[in-house]
Amino acid sequence: MAASIQNSSDGELLQIATAMAAAISADPAAFGLTAAYAAELTAKIDNFRSDINEQAAAMAKARSRTAAKNASRDDLEGYVCSGRNVAKAAGTPSAKIASLGLPVSSSKTPSSATVPLGFVDTSERLRHTISWYDAATTGSRRRPRGVLGCEIWVKIGDPAPGGEKDCRFLTIDAATPYLAELDPADVGKTAHYMFRWRMRDGSISGWSETVSATITG
Repeated sequence: MAASIQNSSDGELLQIATAMAAAISADPAAFGLTAAYAAELTAKIDNFRSDINEQAAAMAKARSRTAAKNASRDDLEGYVCSGRNVAKAAGTPSAKIASLGLPVSSSKTPSSATVPLGFVDTSERLRHTISWYDAATTGSRRRPRGVLGCEIWVKIGDPAPGGEKDCRFLTIDAATPYLAELDPADVGKTAHYMFRWRMRDGSISGWSETVSATITG
């Protein structure tokens, strides 16, 4: 449980408010409150729960559309490059190749790909919604050019991991955010996540900072 309401997750705030509503519902006057306050509290809880569910549905739709866009981008990139390669193989002069407008560099690992930054939303019980972007950007969730996806590793329980040897591999995620389904037996424990880029050429970036989040039930 968070140390304060302000620092609580959406799920924790919902639990706090629901417990408060249950406690005062029978006799609000015992707490110096009114029946009107209790009714309004219940209405606000219902409204907040509805907004949480709507957000989750919107995020699921966004993940689906992002994955579809990334797939079509990869398809287009490959087709453009195949056309350039055919032109080169056919002996097309360099000046003609240049007129195609493709970047001159063929580096597979862009210099802009540094390390990923990870963020965890704990508002859903037994779920962590994990978002990431490159540390060199200003928050863009687009993968750096040449990156296959974000490797996500996890360690359940304290202490925090000293390195990947203490973690288990979770996934290579190509489209942020990623939804991690968690074990009910781990409720109340802390999940520690580590991230790194996996490049298309098989190379990897350095590790991110470890990101820790409570598993809510």
